[in-house]
Amino acid sequence: DGQADGLATGPPTSLRPCPAPSLTVLTLWGGWLAAGRIDPTGGPVLCPFRAATGLYCPGCGSTRMLHHVFTGRFDFAIGDNPLALLMLPLTLWWVFVGLTAWAGGPQWAQPRFRANQVWALAVVVGLFWMLRKIPMLPFTLLAPG
Repeated sequence: DGQADGLATGPPTSLRPCPAPSLTVLTLWGGWLAAGRIDPTGGPVLCPFRAATGLYCPGCGSTRMLHHVFTGRFDFAIGDNPLALLMLPLTLWWVFVGLTAWAGGPQWAQPRFRANQVWALAVVVGLFWMLRKIPMLPFTLLAPG
């Protein structure tokens, strides 16, 4: 019957499987396949800042970096955007946790940063942005490949 005194006696809600993490993994896997299959090299400039000014922003080269990471070419990925490559694991975790929560799944911990850590990251990104514009070694290594 499955009911006692008119109440459902199924498994507790907390023990029911939640499809959100699986759906998130499938979504990220689809993005991984797309980024690995579509080579953005030689394509149009996607960055509005670069299109308007001709200068690299801190994110320039990230699309090519993702393509190279997902095709196993880390030697090219580091040359496309070394800062984005360093931040990729944390970014993927944030995307996974955020999409899982959005889909109704578990609420996993996300890193929280103090104000001084946010300012330090802003300084690092700002320095990266400025240094990659200097047309001499070693700074040219920071510009997209």
